Amino acid sequence: MRWSGVGIDEWWRNEQFWVIGGVSAHLFAVFQGLLKVLAGIDTNFTVTSKASDEDGDSAELYLIKWTTLLIPPTTLRIINLVGVVAGVSYAINSGYQSWGPLFGKLFFAFWVIVHLYPFLKGLMGRQNRTPTIIVVWSVLLASIFSLLWIRVDPFTSRVTGPDVLVCGINC
Repeated sequence: MRWSGVGIDEWWRNEQFWVIGGVSAHLFAVFQGLLKVLAGIDTNFTVTSKASDEDGDSAELYLIKWTTLLIPPTTLRIINLVGVVAGVSYAINSGYQSWGPLFGKLFFAFWVIVHLYPFLKGLMGRQNRTPTIIVVWSVLLASIFSLLWIRVDPFTSRVTGPDVLVCGINC
């Protein structure tokens, strides 16, 4: 950092904005490109003058309709918070041997949560509440992804070999 002239605060803000953009606007840009290429659906936008008044013909174009962009980061934050709680509770119930692998998972989950902190702070806004539709969709998607993760369960092996006690040493 010293050789580039970028302070740690500037670097950290840049990291946060990359994560927030990567899970919201960039993700939707990829979906939009896939829709255009695979399905032939063309999404258009209208370019208007910024000098337009708020009561004019194009006033509706200046309304912010970005709730769909807020759902993926909120879902990601919910999944990570639930993952932290579930991981710690599992480690408490399973004993000492499960704490080692948990630390890496907790580090990654906290890394994501801390990166999304300014997003959550901005989402709360002036009303001190998140729009209900964002909460509903985020909880629904987080539940679906959690259930899929539990069903897939990639960290356990499904292949079981013969038992040495049953067939002896010659299995």
